[in-house]
Amino acid sequence: MQKRLLNLKAEIGNRGSALKPKPFTLFNAGLYDFSTLKRLPWADWRFFALQLFGCKDDPHTVGGLHLDGKLKGYSVLVFNHVENPGKRIDEETVQDIHVAVGKKIGRKFFIIAPRAVFDFQQDYIDIEGIRYYALRIPYSIINELHQREFTALQQPSDETAVNETVDAVGFDFIQPPIVQWSASTKKRKGELFTNGCLTIKCFESRARIRGKDTRGGIETLSMIMLDFNYNDDVFDLDAVHYADELQKDDYAAWFPLEGVGKKIMIVFIDIYGNEAREVFASDKLVSRQSPASSFKNKKGKR
Repeated sequence: MQKRLLNLKAEIGNRGSALKPKPFTLFNAGLYDFSTLKRLPWADWRFFALQLFGCKDDPHTVGGLHLDGKLKGYSVLVFNHVENPGKRIDEETVQDIHVAVGKKIGRKFFIIAPRAVFDFQQDYIDIEGIRYYALRIPYSIINELHQREFTALQQPSDETAVNETVDAVGFDFIQPPIVQWSASTKKRKGELFTNGCLTIKCFESRARIRGKDTRGGIETLSMIMLDFNYNDDVFDLDAVHYADELQKDDYAAWFPLEGVGKKIMIVFIDIYGNEAREVFASDKLVSRQSPASSFKNKKGKR
């Protein structure tokens, strides 16, 4: 629907001159009113958010910014809805965080917040060699917290309460797939012209289904979607490549270079609906690999 609205034409059959759509809002089913979050005690919410992503509860201050914990040795900030009512997290927010902590935190930084609070779509933003990750909490999880007593989550010695809450909503807890990929320009076998080529090297998904963690390799890839001229705001779908098509071509997605803008956005989707989003500059369309250098597929699935 969004694609259609952004590409309307004046004549029947979607022909003729382009029409500029009136402003519209995209709503996602299941995203509950953010005001419900405000009724949760901040201390309990903070603890739950940290436990949900396996973070260590370790309050500390870096560059004057109060942080909440550590994840694999890197600092974690839990979005404080009490101190920042109505505030959203956009790329400018991340820039402000970078100004405060950028030279003191190492290579990674994690921000935990409800999914719809983030105003950017990619899973991370790179600034001067530091990767700022967006860890999104689904609103179905927040809604589930209002259906039960919250006191059970106040036991830091027992993480099962957190797991029970996640299990109660099936596999809706979003865990982005791990992807290793490269993008280049080259000639396809038997063709004269140079095209763009996105190659998936490794893929691993993870989902929580009926209380059980499941993992899978490339067989859990559903599709990839591309926006060849991403404007830093709206993902405008230009092409989709389904798993069966990718498998036949050794997991390579070919696309014409005409119409490619300054930035390309790629969305990798697994069979559970989880997404990994990547944005990169098209002038780097040579041999580029996603930063998941620590990827290990112990089962050998490629």
